Amino acid sequence: TRDRHEYDQSHAPVVQQYEAVGHAVRAAYTYSGMADVAVETHDPDYQSAVKSLWDNIVNRKYYLTGGVGSGETPEGFGPNYSLRNNSYCESCSSCGMIFFHWKMNLAYHDARYADNYEETMYNALLGSMDLEGKNFYYTNPLDANMARSSWHNCPCCVGNIPRTLLMIPTWTYATSPDGIYVNMYIGSTVTLERAAGTDVEIVQKTDYPWSGKIALTINPKAARQFALRLRIPNRATSKLYEATPEVSGLVSLAVNGRPVKPVIEKGYAVIRREWKAGDQVELELPLRV
Repeated sequence: TRDRHEYDQSHAPVVQQYEAVGHAVRAAYTYSGMADVAVETHDPDYQSAVKSLWDNIVNRKYYLTGGVGSGETPEGFGPNYSLRNNSYCESCSSCGMIFFHWKMNLAYHDARYADNYEETMYNALLGSMDLEGKNFYYTNPLDANMARSSWHNCPCCVGNIPRTLLMIPTWTYATSPDGIYVNMYIGSTVTLERAAGTDVEIVQKTDYPWSGKIALTINPKAARQFALRLRIPNRATSKLYEATPEVSGLVSLAVNGRPVKPVIEKGYAVIRREWKAGDQVELELPLRV
Protein backbone atom coordinates (compact mmCIF):
# COMPACT_ATOMS: atom_id res chain seq x y z
CA THR A 1 0.00 0.00 0.00
CA ARG A 2 1.28 3.46 -0.83
CA ASP A 3 1.50 6.33 1.58
CA ARG A 4 -1.67 8.37 1.89
CA HIS A 5 -1.48 12.11 2.34
CA GLU A 6 -3.90 14.97 2.98
CA TYR A 7 -1.84 16.96 0.45
CA ASP A 8 -3.40 15.06 -2.47
CA GLN A 9 -6.69 14.08 -0.76
CA SER A 10 -5.63 10.41 -0.67
CA HIS A 11 -5.76 10.24 3.15
CA ALA A 12 -9.25 8.69 3.22
CA PRO A 13 -11.94 7.43 0.81
CA VAL A 14 -13.69 10.48 -0.64
CA VAL A 15 -17.02 9.57 0.99
CA GLN A 16 -15.27 9.79 4.37
CA GLN A 17 -13.87 13.29 3.79
CA TYR A 18 -15.70 16.08 5.62
CA GLU A 19 -12.97 18.73 6.08
CA ALA A 20 -11.19 20.46 3.21
CA VAL A 21 -7.46 19.72 3.49
CA GLY A 22 -4.41 19.63 1.30
CA HIS A 23 -3.68 21.33 -2.03
CA ALA A 24 -6.58 23.74 -2.57
CA VAL A 25 -6.72 23.46 -6.37
CA ARG A 26 -6.63 19.69 -6.42
CA ALA A 27 -9.17 19.61 -3.58
CA ALA A 28 -11.69 21.85 -5.38
CA TYR A 29 -11.40 19.75 -8.54
CA THR A 30 -11.84 16.55 -6.52
CA TYR A 31 -14.91 17.91 -4.75
CA SER A 32 -16.39 19.03 -8.10
CA GLY A 33 -16.06 15.49 -9.40
CA MET A 34 -17.64 14.15 -6.21
CA ALA A 35 -20.60 16.50 -6.74
CA ASP A 36 -20.99 15.07 -10.26
CA VAL A 37 -21.16 11.56 -8.81
CA ALA A 38 -23.70 12.73 -6.22
CA VAL A 39 -25.89 14.15 -9.02
CA GLU A 40 -25.68 11.06 -11.21
CA THR A 41 -26.04 8.38 -8.54
CA HIS A 42 -27.93 10.08 -5.66
CA ASP A 43 -25.55 8.16 -3.41
CA PRO A 44 -26.23 9.42 0.16
CA ASP A 45 -22.57 9.01 1.16
CA TYR A 46 -21.41 11.23 -1.70
CA GLN A 47 -24.19 13.73 -0.97
CA SER A 48 -23.22 13.87 2.71
CA ALA A 49 -19.54 14.31 1.86
CA VAL A 50 -19.95 17.13 -0.68
CA LYS A 51 -22.40 19.05 1.52
CA SER A 52 -20.06 18.72 4.50
CA LEU A 53 -17.00 19.76 2.48
CA TRP A 54 -18.84 22.76 1.02
CA ASP A 55 -19.98 23.85 4.47
CA ASN A 56 -16.49 23.40 5.90
CA ILE A 57 -14.90 25.54 3.20
CA VAL A 58 -17.50 28.30 3.02
CA ASN A 59 -18.11 28.71 6.75
CA ARG A 60 -14.66 27.94 8.18
CA LYS A 61 -11.97 28.37 5.49
CA TYR A 62 -13.32 31.07 3.18
CA TYR A 63 -11.84 34.47 2.46
CA LEU A 64 -13.98 37.58 2.11
CA THR A 65 -13.25 37.54 -1.63
CA GLY A 66 -14.53 33.98 -2.08
CA GLY A 67 -10.93 32.76 -2.41
CA VAL A 68 -9.57 29.66 -0.66
CA GLY A 69 -6.19 28.52 0.57
CA SER A 70 -4.45 30.22 3.49
CA GLY A 71 -1.13 28.72 2.37
CA GLU A 72 -0.22 27.21 5.72
CA THR A 73 0.17 23.88 3.95
CA PRO A 74 1.74 23.65 0.46
CA GLU A 75 -0.58 25.69 -1.80
CA GLY A 76 -3.40 24.59 0.44
CA PHE A 77 -5.85 24.84 3.28
CA GLY A 78 -4.92 25.64 6.84
CA PRO A 79 -6.89 24.76 9.99
CA ASN A 80 -10.47 25.85 10.52
CA TYR A 81 -10.85 29.63 11.02
CA SER A 82 -7.17 30.31 10.27
CA LEU A 83 -7.37 32.94 7.54
CA ARG A 84 -4.21 34.99 7.59
CA ASN A 85 -3.89 38.25 5.70
CA ASN A 86 -1.03 36.87 3.62
CA SER A 87 -3.39 34.38 1.99
CA TYR A 88 -2.28 32.07 -0.79
CA CYS A 89 -5.62 31.98 -2.66
CA GLU A 90 -4.14 30.64 -5.89
CA SER A 91 -6.10 31.85 -8.91
CA CYS A 92 -6.60 28.25 -10.04
CA SER A 93 -8.27 27.45 -6.72
CA SER A 94 -10.74 30.26 -7.43
CA CYS A 95 -11.50 28.56 -10.75
CA GLY A 96 -11.91 25.28 -8.89
CA MET A 97 -14.31 26.80 -6.36
CA ILE A 98 -16.44 28.23 -9.17
CA PHE A 99 -16.66 24.71 -10.61
CA PHE A 100 -17.55 23.24 -7.20
CA HIS A 101 -20.22 25.87 -6.42
CA TRP A 102 -21.65 25.41 -9.94
CA LYS A 103 -21.86 21.62 -9.61
CA MET A 104 -23.57 22.03 -6.23
CA ASN A 105 -26.07 24.42 -7.84
CA LEU A 106 -26.84 21.83 -10.51
CA ALA A 107 -27.15 19.14 -7.85
CA TYR A 108 -29.46 20.94 -5.44
CA HIS A 109 -31.03 23.79 -7.50
CA ASP A 110 -30.30 26.21 -4.66
CA ALA A 111 -29.35 29.82 -5.40
CA ARG A 112 -26.88 29.94 -2.49
CA TYR A 113 -24.30 28.11 -4.60
CA ALA A 114 -24.66 30.61 -7.44
CA ASP A 115 -24.35 33.46 -4.91
CA ASN A 116 -20.98 32.02 -4.01
CA TYR A 117 -19.64 31.48 -7.50
CA GLU A 118 -20.68 35.00 -8.46
CA GLU A 119 -18.78 36.31 -5.44
CA THR A 120 -15.67 34.28 -6.27
CA MET A 121 -15.76 35.28 -9.93
CA TYR A 122 -16.14 39.02 -9.36
CA ASN A 123 -13.65 39.22 -6.50
CA ALA A 124 -11.14 36.40 -6.22
CA LEU A 125 -10.85 35.62 -9.93
CA LEU A 126 -11.35 38.97 -11.68
CA GLY A 127 -9.41 40.59 -8.84
CA SER A 128 -6.37 38.60 -9.94
CA MET A 129 -6.47 40.25 -13.39
CA ASP A 130 -5.36 43.70 -14.45
CA LEU A 131 -7.73 45.97 -16.36
CA GLU A 132 -6.13 45.06 -19.69
CA GLY A 133 -6.71 41.36 -19.06
CA LYS A 134 -3.06 40.57 -19.83
CA ASN A 135 -1.44 40.21 -16.42
CA PHE A 136 -2.49 38.25 -13.35
CA TYR A 137 -1.62 37.18 -9.85
CA TYR A 138 -0.78 33.53 -9.29
CA THR A 139 -1.38 34.03 -5.56
CA ASN A 140 -3.79 36.58 -4.14
CA PRO A 141 -2.93 37.80 -0.64
CA LEU A 142 -5.46 40.27 0.73
CA ASP A 143 -2.82 42.99 0.37
CA ALA A 144 -1.00 42.20 -2.89
CA ASN A 145 1.53 45.02 -2.91
CA MET A 146 3.31 43.91 -6.08
CA ALA A 147 2.90 43.99 -9.83
CA ARG A 148 0.91 41.38 -11.71
CA SER A 149 2.81 39.26 -14.23
CA SER A 150 2.07 37.95 -17.72
CA TRP A 151 3.60 34.53 -17.07
CA HIS A 152 4.54 32.19 -14.26
CA ASN A 153 7.06 29.37 -14.10
CA CYS A 154 4.12 27.12 -13.17
CA PRO A 155 1.74 28.35 -15.92
CA CYS A 156 -1.49 26.63 -14.82
CA CYS A 157 -3.32 29.93 -14.21
CA VAL A 158 -2.28 31.25 -17.64
CA GLY A 159 -4.79 28.92 -19.29
CA ASN A 160 -7.16 28.31 -16.41
CA ILE A 161 -8.26 31.91 -15.89
CA PRO A 162 -9.32 32.53 -19.53
CA ARG A 163 -10.99 29.14 -19.94
CA THR A 164 -13.00 29.80 -16.78
CA LEU A 165 -14.06 33.26 -17.96
CA LEU A 166 -14.93 31.84 -21.38
CA MET A 167 -17.43 29.58 -19.61
CA ILE A 168 -19.46 32.57 -18.37
CA PRO A 169 -22.46 31.51 -20.54
CA THR A 170 -22.38 28.18 -18.69
CA TRP A 171 -22.43 29.88 -15.28
CA THR A 172 -25.20 32.29 -16.34
CA TYR A 173 -28.05 29.84 -16.99
CA ALA A 174 -29.17 26.36 -16.02
CA THR A 175 -32.14 24.31 -17.18
CA SER A 176 -34.40 21.72 -15.62
CA PRO A 177 -37.28 19.67 -17.07
CA ASP A 178 -39.77 22.35 -16.01
CA GLY A 179 -37.89 25.54 -16.72
CA ILE A 180 -34.90 27.84 -16.73
CA TYR A 181 -32.68 29.23 -13.96
CA VAL A 182 -31.10 32.67 -14.39
CA ASN A 183 -28.01 32.53 -12.19
CA MET A 184 -25.99 35.57 -13.29
CA TYR A 185 -26.89 39.01 -14.55
CA ILE A 186 -24.68 39.90 -17.50
CA GLY A 187 -25.53 41.81 -20.67
CA SER A 188 -25.71 39.02 -23.24
CA THR A 189 -27.65 37.02 -25.80
CA VAL A 190 -27.71 33.28 -25.16
CA THR A 191 -29.80 30.49 -26.72
CA LEU A 192 -30.68 27.61 -24.41
CA GLU A 193 -31.27 24.54 -26.54
CA ARG A 194 -34.11 22.14 -25.70
CA ALA A 195 -35.17 24.09 -22.61
CA ALA A 196 -38.76 23.24 -21.62
CA GLY A 197 -39.22 21.44 -24.92
CA THR A 198 -37.99 24.19 -27.23
CA ASP A 199 -35.00 26.44 -27.87
CA VAL A 200 -35.20 29.63 -25.81
CA GLU A 201 -33.19 32.75 -26.57
CA ILE A 202 -32.69 35.10 -23.63
CA VAL A 203 -31.43 38.64 -24.17
CA GLN A 204 -30.17 40.45 -21.07
CA LYS A 205 -29.66 44.20 -21.00
CA THR A 206 -27.88 45.42 -17.86
CA ASP A 207 -24.68 46.97 -16.59
CA TYR A 208 -24.87 44.97 -13.34
CA PRO A 209 -23.06 45.10 -10.94
CA TRP A 210 -22.75 48.86 -11.50
CA SER A 211 -26.55 49.04 -11.52
CA GLY A 212 -29.17 46.68 -10.14
CA LYS A 213 -31.56 47.22 -13.07
CA ILE A 214 -31.90 44.21 -15.38
CA ALA A 215 -34.13 43.68 -18.42
CA LEU A 216 -34.61 40.24 -19.98
CA THR A 217 -36.35 39.41 -23.24
CA ILE A 218 -37.59 35.81 -23.39
CA ASN A 219 -37.76 34.41 -26.93
CA PRO A 220 -38.88 30.77 -27.05
CA LYS A 221 -38.87 29.26 -30.54
CA ALA A 222 -42.41 28.12 -29.81
CA ALA A 223 -44.75 29.33 -27.07
CA ARG A 224 -44.29 27.14 -23.99
CA GLN A 225 -45.46 26.92 -20.39
CA PHE A 226 -42.46 26.84 -18.03
CA ALA A 227 -41.02 28.30 -14.87
CA LEU A 228 -38.49 31.13 -15.11
CA ARG A 229 -36.40 31.24 -11.94
CA LEU A 230 -34.49 34.45 -11.24
CA ARG A 231 -31.74 34.34 -8.63
CA ILE A 232 -32.34 36.92 -5.90
CA PRO A 233 -28.80 37.50 -4.61
CA ASN A 234 -28.10 36.91 -0.95
CA ARG A 235 -24.79 38.59 -0.10
CA ALA A 236 -24.51 36.68 3.19
CA THR A 237 -22.48 33.94 1.53
CA SER A 238 -20.48 32.84 4.60
CA LYS A 239 -21.11 32.72 8.35
CA LEU A 240 -17.63 34.21 8.76
CA TYR A 241 -18.70 37.68 7.58
CA GLU A 242 -21.55 40.15 7.96
CA ALA A 243 -22.46 42.76 5.36
CA THR A 244 -23.19 46.27 6.59
CA PRO A 245 -25.64 47.40 5.39
CA GLU A 246 -27.30 44.16 4.35
CA VAL A 247 -27.71 44.08 0.56
CA SER A 248 -30.07 41.29 -0.38
CA GLY A 249 -33.58 40.87 -1.64
CA LEU A 250 -35.57 42.28 -4.54
CA VAL A 251 -36.54 45.91 -5.19
CA SER A 252 -39.07 45.27 -7.97
CA LEU A 253 -40.15 42.74 -10.59
CA ALA A 254 -42.43 43.17 -13.60
CA VAL A 255 -43.54 41.02 -16.54
CA ASN A 256 -44.54 42.92 -19.70
CA GLY A 257 -44.74 46.08 -17.61
CA ARG A 258 -47.02 44.65 -14.91
CA PRO A 259 -45.64 44.33 -11.36
CA VAL A 260 -45.64 40.79 -9.97
CA LYS A 261 -45.01 39.37 -6.50
CA PRO A 262 -43.29 36.06 -7.14
CA VAL A 263 -43.00 33.00 -4.97
CA ILE A 264 -39.42 32.63 -3.66
CA GLU A 265 -38.07 29.06 -3.82
CA LYS A 266 -34.53 28.24 -2.71
CA GLY A 267 -33.41 31.82 -3.39
CA TYR A 268 -35.14 32.11 -6.78
CA ALA A 269 -38.10 34.31 -7.73
CA VAL A 270 -40.31 31.92 -9.70
CA ILE A 271 -42.58 33.03 -12.55
CA ARG A 272 -44.72 30.25 -14.03
CA ARG A 273 -46.63 31.14 -17.19
CA GLU A 274 -46.83 30.54 -20.91
CA TRP A 275 -43.92 32.37 -22.45
CA LYS A 276 -43.93 33.63 -26.01
CA ALA A 277 -41.32 35.48 -28.06
CA GLY A 278 -40.88 39.09 -26.99
CA ASP A 279 -42.01 38.69 -23.39
CA GLN A 280 -40.18 41.18 -21.16
CA VAL A 281 -39.02 40.73 -17.58
CA GLU A 282 -37.66 43.68 -15.64
CA LEU A 283 -36.17 43.43 -12.18
CA GLU A 284 -34.14 45.62 -9.90
CA LEU A 285 -31.78 44.32 -7.23
CA PRO A 286 -30.40 46.38 -4.34
CA LEU A 287 -26.72 47.29 -4.72
CA ARG A 288 -25.04 49.35 -2.02
CA VAL A 289 -21.45 49.42 -0.82
